[in-house]
Amino acid sequence: MSAALSSTALAATRVPGTYTYYSAARDPITDANTGTVVIDEVNDTSGQTRFALRCADRDRPELWASLATKNALLSEEDAYAGLKPTVTIRLGDDPPVVLRDADLVTVVDRGENVLTRNIGFQGAVVAQIAAGLNAGKRLVVRVNRRSGGQALTYTFPARGFDVAWAGVNGCQSYGRAKTSAGAAPAGAAGTAAVGAPRFTEWSFTACRDAASGAVRAELLAGRAHLCDLVIETVPNGARPVAAEFRYELEYREGGKTGKLSLPGVDRWPPAGGTAIRFRQEGSRLIFTLPLNVRARTDRVYTRLGVIGKLTFDNGSVKSVYELLPVRP
Repeated sequence: MSAALSSTALAATRVPGTYTYYSAARDPITDANTGTVVIDEVNDTSGQTRFALRCADRDRPELWASLATKNALLSEEDAYAGLKPTVTIRLGDDPPVVLRDADLVTVVDRGENVLTRNIGFQGAVVAQIAAGLNAGKRLVVRVNRRSGGQALTYTFPARGFDVAWAGVNGCQSYGRAKTSAGAAPAGAAGTAAVGAPRFTEWSFTACRDAASGAVRAELLAGRAHLCDLVIETVPNGARPVAAEFRYELEYREGGKTGKLSLPGVDRWPPAGGTAIRFRQEGSRLIFTLPLNVRARTDRVYTRLGVIGKLTFDNGSVKSVYELLPVRP
């Protein structure tokens, strides 16, 4: 799985007296937000180490982040094998968090060449980092490389991030007011709930074979499944009114790994096409997704990435990203 850095250099504005820069930009055709916020590491006098939050992956709107350093973080062999370093983050005085493998992604340039001095971050952890920095919490990142050696620790101050984050509209689409990191504006005046409920965790709890009824913890290539994506929340009164899901496939082919973004989007409430079902059980939001991965002889699909975007009745929006193993 990989994310790509743009080859186009954008004019960066430095927040005076800080280590923080930002580039506000939008796609000239779609108006998608393609802005970037960059923080230089405090101890690297060479200026080669920086942490960036990016509003788009390639030309697709998607919040992700990247750590670029003067040190090699992984080898090309590890990257092609899907192996990543162990990364721990800490925001301010919050407890340290060891990131899951699914939170990390290799970074490539426009020519799909692996950048071994970079590692990417994806999913809910990126919104968590943005919210922490926006609240004035410094970010510390520690990388333990698979090759061994001394752990690498990098510190990124939060000063100026709030100004930069506002400068890129919080990575929201232009034309929408921003409230907080990762959240769209609240609904009409008088709505009790402000923002989306807090998501504490999410996972696929089971996939049922649509034909036989067999329950699996993974997808079996070539078989149709009904998979429950369960999102645990801290309710705040806001209720989901719409959701959309996009998909990515990770695969092995010819001794290399790759990622394929699938066209189209599935929606709830259904608007023709795939029928997604939704139910709520207390604080749990449960979406049943019909999923089917092709069985191929020339390419082995290994994981399906599901990108969900939920819209609530107060206008707030929140996203989840989860990986589901695929068995040939």
